[in-house]
Formats: sequence, structure tokens, C-alpha cells
Amino acid sequence: MRTLEDLNLKGAAADNPPFTDTVLGIASPIRTGLFRHGLLFRMTVNGDYIQNTLASPIAAADQAYIGQRQYFDIYANPVITWDMRQLGLHKAQLNINGQLQKSSWSPALPAAATISNLYVYQGFAHDRVELKYGYLTTDFQFIGLQVGGQVTSGAQGVYAVLPYEVGISHSPLPAPAVTLKYRWTSGLYLKGAVQRAEQPGSGSIALHRNPIGLRFDPSGDKLILIGEAGYKRSAAKDELQKWFRAGYIHNNTPYTSLHTGHPQSGNYCAYILADHQLLQSDEARPWRGLFAGGSAMVVPANLDAYRLYYEVRIYDAAPFEHRPGDFASIVASYTAFSQDTLHTLAAAGKSYSRASDSITGSYTARMARGSYLSMGLSYVNGPAITPKTAAALTFTATTSFYF
Repeated sequence: MRTLEDLNLKGAAADNPPFTDTVLGIASPIRTGLFRHGLLFRMTVNGDYIQNTLASPIAAADQAYIGQRQYFDIYANPVITWDMRQLGLHKAQLNINGQLQKSSWSPALPAAATISNLYVYQGFAHDRVELKYGYLTTDFQFIGLQVGGQVTSGAQGVYAVLPYEVGISHSPLPAPAVTLKYRWTSGLYLKGAVQRAEQPGSGSIALHRNPIGLRFDPSGDKLILIGEAGYKRSAAKDELQKWFRAGYIHNNTPYTSLHTGHPQSGNYCAYILADHQLLQSDEARPWRGLFAGGSAMVVPANLDAYRLYYEVRIYDAAPFEHRPGDFASIVASYTAFSQDTLHTLAAAGKSYSRASDSITGSYTARMARGSYLSMGLSYVNGPAITPKTAAALTFTATTSFYF
């Protein structure tokens, strides 16, 4: 028997909350009315406030990192999903996602109103085989950057920028792509993708060239190939949750070499991540408990300004028995900068940091159905490559609403 949950997000590297945990609920008149026609509407609205607490705000022209001045942003992601069994296609969905965003500092989040996903999902063989094709934000399909594998976790930390340097697509700009995943019943899986590469450079420039997000082949962009192998098991009675994955992203788009200044192809990102449940705190809800994880990523230092990323994390899903929607985490990271970039800055007489390391503690509280508030503190040594700035203690508050 079909249910509304059949139209929730499928095949991604993180899970959306069930429709019982949304502001509209699962049985609202608008939801049930649309579902009679095989349609689903859902939307996420997020807002962030970020500020360094160790120094006064600087002039706008001198800002080098998020929070150096008071930072605000808001972004909304409306989604229409259509059950394609009305065309005789079972286990198939058409997904149309929008992205509306604005912030107080455009280098971090440029203003945009785009189509962020337009794709068909098709499941085969009892969902052991998953196919997606269309315009995709591929970062949400691979790697698993969301701590705990849940978008509601709200866990904060220094962003792992390396996959984005290499051109993997992300919101608000999707890219034409095809992804294919095969999953064994044991939990092993293989997943791959072919994606048109994103334009090297800033997001603002890419949005100017592709403002709606549906341009198929902007001039100069080539292909990205992505491969990932992993093992993923959900928590169950006497079974701890675990997720191990490793992958490789290859981009044949020419980048400007930081060493020679000439165009050079062959950019890549290799990554390995692991998350393991250490303790279960509730037999009736085995997903509750303490987890630990780590990440490592590397890219070519002559093509990318950020060359290495390491992260260790420990987190607790539902740390308090009577608050099953809460999430607590501590995340520590280290990012190394390209020596070619640093040599160029030194030759120009500019100051710079050699690396960035951070530790972040955050807590996400479920305030009501579909409503979350996350607060965190991050101590960051080397918050920007250039100019060299003092360490920051950044406060972050994030609100998330799932409709």
C-alpha cells in the first residue's frame, strides 16, 4: 500500500525527516489532497546568524571570513515530487526543487533564485538499484558530509571545501548528471556518477552565467566522474549503526595551475569517511546513542588552494531520553593550504595563515514538530588564508523549519 513516505527523499547521502515531523504534518488537507493526484509538496526554510565573539566587527571591505562581521542568511528549498506510477513507472519519482537564498555577505552565499534539482529517481530490484538522472546537486548524493547522516542534526563545524574546489555540483546550482547505485543486502554498496563539471571560480560568477540553474553546457566546463564504495548498516537491536565509505572525484576541466599559471587538467578529490555507533542508550530506539567518526580528503596542491582536510567527530543522537529529536556534537578539523598559494601570497607581500584548525561544540534542540534550533561555538585558528587574522571564537545560531 502506498503512503506519503513513498514520496520522501530517496537515494541521497542524508535523510530528510519523516512527514510526521514536519510543520504541516502527514495528514494535513493540502498533503492528502495533493497525494490523491500522486503529488507531494514539501519545503525547508533555514536561517543562520554567525559572529566572532573575540573581536569587534571590521569594515565591510576588509571582511575575509564568515562571522568577522555580523552575518545573516536565509534560504528556502521548496520541492514538488510526482509519483510517476501514473505513467506506468513503479518506484519512480520526478523531483523539482527550488532554491531561494540571500545573505549579508555574498561571497559566502550569493543571492539566488534557481532550480536546484530537476531529476527522475527510479528504484529497481526492491530498491537495491537506484538510478537518478537530470539536474542534480551531486554533493548531496555522495560523501555524507552531514554529521549523523541526518539533515536535522544541525551539527556545525568548519566546512570541508575540497570536493567543491574540484567542481562537484551543489546548491543553488545543479548540473546535468546521472548517478547509479547498487546495494547488497549485507550493507555493501557501489555508487557512481557522471556530472557536467561546475565552473572553476566563485559562485557569484557561476550564477551570473547560469542564473536559473538549467543551462546544460556552459562554455569551458568538462566532465566529472565520481565513484564511491561503502558499507552502511542501520542500528537495530544488538546491531550498532555503522557507515564506512571511500571515493574518488575526477574532473577533466582545465584549472589554472597555482605553480605555473597555465591551464592544467586532472583535478581530483580522494576521500575516506567512517562513522560508528559506540553505545546504544535505548533498546527500543536503537538509533539513540553515542557515535564517533572521522574524515580525510586530499586534492592536488598545485590546482587547489585548500589541499588537505582531516576531521574527527563525536556525537550523541538524542542524548536525553525525553527529547528524542535532539542532537549534540563535538567536531575537530584541520585544513592545510596549498604551498603554491602561500608562495604566491608571500611574493606579493601579503600576510597569510599556513593552515586552519578548529573545534566546534553544538547542540540542536527540536522545539516543536518540524522546528529545530541549533547553537554552537567554534574556536578557529587561521579562519582565512589571507590576510592572516587572529583566532576566532564564532557563535552560530541556526533555525530550521521543515514543512
